Amino acid sequence: GSANTSYFMNAQTADRFGQAQPHDEGMHRAAREENDHPALVETVFAGFNVPEADIHCLNYIWLHPNLRLMSGGAWCWRGFVGSQLEADLFDMRDFVPDTAITDDGGDLTDVTLPNGYRYQVVEPLQSIRMTYDDPARGNGFDVTQTAIMPPAMLPSNRHFDQVMRSTGTLRLRGEEFEVNSYAVRDRSWGEARTEDPAGASAIHWLVAVFGDDYAVHVTGLQDPTTAHWRDDFPEDPARAAAMNRGWVWRDGQLLTVTEARIETEWDTAHRRQAAHRVVAVDETGAEHVLH
Repeated sequence: GSANTSYFMNAQTADRFGQAQPHDEGMHRAAREENDHPALVETVFAGFNVPEADIHCLNYIWLHPNLRLMSGGAWCWRGFVGSQLEADLFDMRDFVPDTAITDDGGDLTDVTLPNGYRYQVVEPLQSIRMTYDDPARGNGFDVTQTAIMPPAMLPSNRHFDQVMRSTGTLRLRGEEFEVNSYAVRDRSWGEARTEDPAGASAIHWLVAVFGDDYAVHVTGLQDPTTAHWRDDFPEDPARAAAMNRGWVWRDGQLLTVTEARIETEWDTAHRRQAAHRVVAVDETGAEHVLH
């Protein structure tokens, strides 16, 4: 069987939340002593959006601490594109030595990748800053994110999500945009994410933010009884019931999702999801219906 210990790939607990600590913003070096698997990862995801211009940006740092390598960079695109290389900005690089973090007192609280993407923790668990500049292609951004909620830490204390308000500027192919919107960031560490076949359908990662006082986050599998692939790819509905989890931020309260059902409409010609219908039940029994 797979040694994959990622929370994405395993049954979720109905426990409430772990506790994020300021030091969780830094690299979890002790994880290397606890897990010597080459697939051990640590990740830093911090994207942002310009909804009025149909722009989405995904910025990432993906460490393989036991291999002493990292991948990542900056990525922004408008609307829907057929491939990564059709994006206005795609500067993701693989197989980069992790010396920027592990040597000379470096850490994930302030790291610059070889392509110039810089990620800084301004105030732990409260504020971060992302910068990037590529004058030759007319691309760049300077975006600060400020938390609207506390980190939603998994009970394992190895992953948290956090909704942020993004403000700043973005330049795509010479065109300037103001950034003033919401996004979710996350951090993962101490998990081995192997590349063994998992025997599962696509795992969805869905976030809806309606304002400072309401956001819904769900991860999990599409309901197998409604999936277009159900005759070709049998999957036990009990697996989705065990894997689907998330959280709700509502009126100053962080609530765990105890049950989630995901129905997906697919645009197979363009290899993407065209729509989702999600019903998430929080720990109070309240239903949150998203479409």
